[in-house]
Amino acid sequence: MKLTLASCFNRLILVATISVSAQINATTIKGTITFVKKPPLVGIAYIPIADISPTQETVVIDQIDKQFTTNMAVISSGGEVTFKNSDNVEHNVFANDAKQSAKFDVGLMQPGGEKKIKVDWQQNSIVRVGCKIHPKMRTYLSTINTPFHRIIEFEKGQQQYQFSLNQIPDNAEIFSFKIPKYDAVNIDLLTGSSWEVDITKNGKIRGHITIIKE
Repeated sequence: MKLTLASCFNRLILVATISVSAQINATTIKGTITFVKKPPLVGIAYIPIADISPTQETVVIDQIDKQFTTNMAVISSGGEVTFKNSDNVEHNVFANDAKQSAKFDVGLMQPGGEKKIKVDWQQNSIVRVGCKIHPKMRTYLSTINTPFHRIIEFEKGQQQYQFSLNQIPDNAEIFSFKIPKYDAVNIDLLTGSSWEVDITKNGKIRGHITIIKE
């Protein structure tokens, strides 16, 4: 079937309209995090999505110089995490979080070793992972099922951080911000366009987070 010049032009108009419509219906979330004192290790900002099927992805976390290569990884419940040992010493990777029903122990990992675990605990949880041989080692597994997330790694001596979440659906209802062992921050995005909320740990103020919806 041959396409006329007019039909080609109409198709271009249709594509452009869809593209513009998609941009109009997208929202950007900008945030500023300020800590009163020493910041924690890591946090995550995200938009929960209820009607999305869990993905079965595999996340890889390595160990080098007696440290995990990331402070936090995002994985859906039902996915798998592969732990590697690229160090020149033995490691042991484990988690024991009764509250989240998350418990595993890969045993002794020789240099060059690799172990895989199934993430079979509940969604919307953050589980600490450590090494029994090196107690200062830690990373976190965040089981959320949304493409709209941002991991924010904090540094000593820096008390303010900025981030953004782009192309958020304009009908998104909740913004969530979590730091391990801190009180969760949940903001109703349908109640306005800007918010300032305290960041607390056991009820004590540790900082503030400012959110702007554009």
